[in-house]
Amino acid sequence: MTTLRTATSLVDDTPLTESDLVPVLESIVEVTDWIRLGIQLRLPHFELMSIEHDSHSRIDCHRKMILKWLHIRLASWSSLVEALKHFLSINEMHIAEQIIIDHPNNPNNTHYSLKRTP
Repeated sequence: MTTLRTATSLVDDTPLTESDLVPVLESIVEVTDWIRLGIQLRLPHFELMSIEHDSHSRIDCHRKMILKWLHIRLASWSSLVEALKHFLSINEMHIAEQIIIDHPNNPNNTHYSLKRTP
């Protein structure tokens, strides 16, 4: 069984750019607590509050938050998976698992169940 610690190594640290916006948004569409995700991605709280104030929908918040992350942090699939792993929600853990499964470094699209390790 692959653990959270070892499964993340299947996802590379290649920096993401704005051209990766759509696949990143598609991978987090089910995330309900986008502010918590933004905090886990180490975005400044004032930026998240500004996004919330200026946005009209959860999808709009997701888009603006991810764009901000792509611009001001070293964004990668592995850092997104790491951020999602801090959620206790089964939904977000499933999203992290799906990113690992769909990632090109995962030979044969092997399924991994993410279990927390001490």
